[in-house]
Amino acid sequence: MVFLTFALQALVLGTNWKTGVRTELGSRLGSWVRTGARKMVVAGVIVVFGAGVFLRLAPHRVSHIKIKFLDSPKSFSEYPFAYIVYELNRSQTDWHFTLDPDTFNRDSRTSSEIDQCGTDSLCYAKLIAEEQPLIGITESDFDQGSFWMNSGSVSVISAGQWKAFEPPSTYEYLSYSLIVQSTMIHLNRNCSGLPTGAFQESRLSYGDLFEFTPRRNEMKAAILAAHLSPKGQELLANCFGLDYMNTCNRLLSLEWLHAGRVHDNLEKNFGIKL
Repeated sequence: MVFLTFALQALVLGTNWKTGVRTELGSRLGSWVRTGARKMVVAGVIVVFGAGVFLRLAPHRVSHIKIKFLDSPKSFSEYPFAYIVYELNRSQTDWHFTLDPDTFNRDSRTSSEIDQCGTDSLCYAKLIAEEQPLIGITESDFDQGSFWMNSGSVSVISAGQWKAFEPPSTYEYLSYSLIVQSTMIHLNRNCSGLPTGAFQESRLSYGDLFEFTPRRNEMKAAILAAHLSPKGQELLANCFGLDYMNTCNRLLSLEWLHAGRVHDNLEKNFGIKL
């Protein structure tokens, strides 16, 4: 886009300027100024158009995300979870998570808000978010049988119901879910949204990040073999750049969690064996 803009400017501005300057000043000055002015206007239009297209096609900057406990963790400990969140922040520079250690208290909301939300965790998460990106962690189950819910820039992950599906451990499940929900929030907030057909119900699956899981037990396989499809890679690369796409692929593999310093620190300092 930058090359095309300069090429068009060269075509517009690079004709007859030297000839116009070298002619007799009295006879050619008026026509040269009129011609030059027209060319400058056309060149300005090209620059404005080129800059607009460049900004439209340039990778978007993604937003940071806040994590909030919607109720007190029971299926996992918040301290090793906090360590995993900090390691996620350390392992990439595209965005970071801000962990709020204070558990959400529903009694702190007004009676009208409580009547409006009832037991809907996603509704409370939207109130807490105040139109900013947020991921809530809850112990509650979801009526539709899903492990998470998303609405725009707000997501809620259910940790409690995963205990019946271990292994992988709750910490592996939460790590995977944080990456998936972050990607969804970034796409919804900064780009054109999820790819066509994302999470649509189907009886067939091949393990893509944006794919509907026909059976809940298949979530294990999705976590263990998490990856981006070619279309998913293309979408993330076009929206956020190759670095973001490669970061998502690397984090989804969970290799940073299963081996090396993070794995050893979890076992040595928190007694967590993945």
